[in-house]
Amino acid sequence: MPIPAGEPMDSHRAAGHSVQGLWRTAEQALAASDMPAARAGYEALLGLEPAHAGALLRLSTLATGDGRVREAVARLLVLAADPPHDPGLLLTLSSSLHRLGESEPALACLRHPAWARCRAPSLLEQAARTAGYLEDFATADRMLRAAEALGGASASIDYAIATHALFAGDTATARARFGTCLVRRPDHAAAHWALARLQRQTDDDNHVARLRSALETAGTPAQAAYLGFALFKELDDLGDLPSAWQALMRGCDAKRAQLDASPVARNAATDEAAAFEALHALWADAAQDSPPEPAAVDAPTPIFIVGMPRTGTTLLERVLAGVDGVVDAGELDDIPLQLRWIADRFSRTFQDARVFDAARAVLRRQPALLRQRYLAHAAWRIGDARWFTDKLPLNVMHLGFICEAFPDAPVLHMVRDPMDTCFSNLKELFNEAYPYSYSLDALATHYGRYRRLLARWHARFPGRILDVPYAQLVTAPEDWARRVIDFCGLPWDPRCVDIASTGGAVTTASSVQVREGIHARGVSAWRRYAAPLEPLRARLQADGWVDANGEAI
Repeated sequence: MPIPAGEPMDSHRAAGHSVQGLWRTAEQALAASDMPAARAGYEALLGLEPAHAGALLRLSTLATGDGRVREAVARLLVLAADPPHDPGLLLTLSSSLHRLGESEPALACLRHPAWARCRAPSLLEQAARTAGYLEDFATADRMLRAAEALGGASASIDYAIATHALFAGDTATARARFGTCLVRRPDHAAAHWALARLQRQTDDDNHVARLRSALETAGTPAQAAYLGFALFKELDDLGDLPSAWQALMRGCDAKRAQLDASPVARNAATDEAAAFEALHALWADAAQDSPPEPAAVDAPTPIFIVGMPRTGTTLLERVLAGVDGVVDAGELDDIPLQLRWIADRFSRTFQDARVFDAARAVLRRQPALLRQRYLAHAAWRIGDARWFTDKLPLNVMHLGFICEAFPDAPVLHMVRDPMDTCFSNLKELFNEAYPYSYSLDALATHYGRYRRLLARWHARFPGRILDVPYAQLVTAPEDWARRVIDFCGLPWDPRCVDIASTGGAVTTASSVQVREGIHARGVSAWRRYAAPLEPLRARLQADGWVDANGEAI
C-alpha cells in the first residue's frame, strides 16, 4: 500500500516518543516483516494522533492480511469520516474502501475537492480507474480529461474513455478513441479486442489481417488471449468457422497460461469445488433457520437476477429497468462483500467455503444482519426507488443467504439451453472473473455444479425462484415480460420490452448486443460449431443435461 513520501508529521510528544519517531519505527518493522512490532508501533502512533492517515491505512492493510475484515473496514471508515487532502492518500483510501465493499465513502474520496488541485497525470489516471470500477463514469472521465490536459495523453487514457463511451452506448466516440489508442500503441491488444466487438464485421470492413499479424507477434499470454478472442469474433462474423475455432482455441490456451501464472486463479477449480460442497452441506436440512421479519413497507425491495453469465441476465435487467419505479443498480458485489464482513474473513475470491461457513454461523444468531448491511450499502445507488435490480451472476451461489435474508424479494433465474450456455461462456473473454470458461472440460464440470446447486435452492425455497427461459423470452418477449413483472409484484408497463430505448449504462459483455433490442440470434448458436463442440456435448450427455442431439433434457 503506497503512502506518499513527505507525509506531514506534527511535533507532539508522549511517553518520550514523537509521531515521526513512531512512524519511522513502525515502518522499519513492517519492512522487516515483523508484523506484531509494526502493528504495535502504528497503534502507539494513533494514541498520539488518532486520525493519522498513514497509521490507519497501514493497520487496515495488516488487518486485511490477517483476515480481520471488520477491523480493516473500521480503520478505513475512521479516516473516511475526515479524509486527508493529499490526492495520493485519497486514492489509497478510496481503493482500500472499494476493495472491502465500502463503495459510497470510496466515491466520496474520489469526489474530494483536493482532486481539482492535482497536477499529477498518473495519479489522476489511477483515480479514474477506481472511479470506473465504482461505475462513476462522469468522475472517471473528468479525471482522465484533466490528466490529458496536463500533458498525460496516453493509449491507456484513450482506452478508458472509449470503454466508458461504449458502456453508455456512444459507439462513435468509442470507435474513435479505440482507434486513437491503437495509433499510439499498435500492440494494445485489449483495444484490438474491443474494436472487434464493436460491430458486426463484413468482407469489406474487418481487421482480420491486422489481428493475424498481431497475434503472431504477441509478446505475452495476456496479449495473445485478447487477440485470439478478437480474431475469433471477426472470423465468426465472416463465416470462416474452421479458422474462427482455431483462433478461439489459441485465445483460450493463452488465457489458461496467463491464469496458471496467478496463484489465486490457479487454485480456482479447487476453491470452487469446496465452495459448492459447503453450500450443499449448509442447506442440507429442509427447515429454514429463524428467518428475519419481513422488511418494513417503506424499505426498497431488491429484485435478484441470477444465472450463469451470457444467459440473458442483462436482457432481463433491461426489461425490468423499463418499468416505472425500478432502478437498474447493475452487478452489485454487496452480497458477497457483506458476507465477508459478517464472517470476518477476507478472501480473494467470492467462492470461499470458509466465508460461507462462518457467515452462516453468525446469521443463525443474527438473521437480519445481511439484509441490514446490504440495504445500507446499496441505498446510495437507488435513491428513493421502491424497487431495484441486482444482477450479479455469482449470486446464484448466495441464494441460500439471499432467500433467508430477504423473504419478500423476488429471485429471477435465467435458464438457457445447456449447450448454448456453455458455448456462450467459452467464446467470451471474461478475464479472471470465470476461470472455468476457457476449457470444455472445466465448463462441463462447472455447469453441472451450477445445475445441482439450483436444484438445491428450488427444493429448499419452493416458489421463491422464477426460472425464466431465455429462448422463450426472446421469441415471445411480451408474454414472458408479463410473467416476470407479475411475479415481482410490479405494475405492467408495455415500454419494458423496448430495451433498445432503455437508458443507463451497460457495463457487461452484452453492452453492444442489448442496444440492438430483443432478438433470437443466440438461440441454438452452438450448432454452427457442433463438430468441435462434440466433446462438450458428450460430457453434458453423460452428466444427464442433454440428449444425443444436444437438446436439453
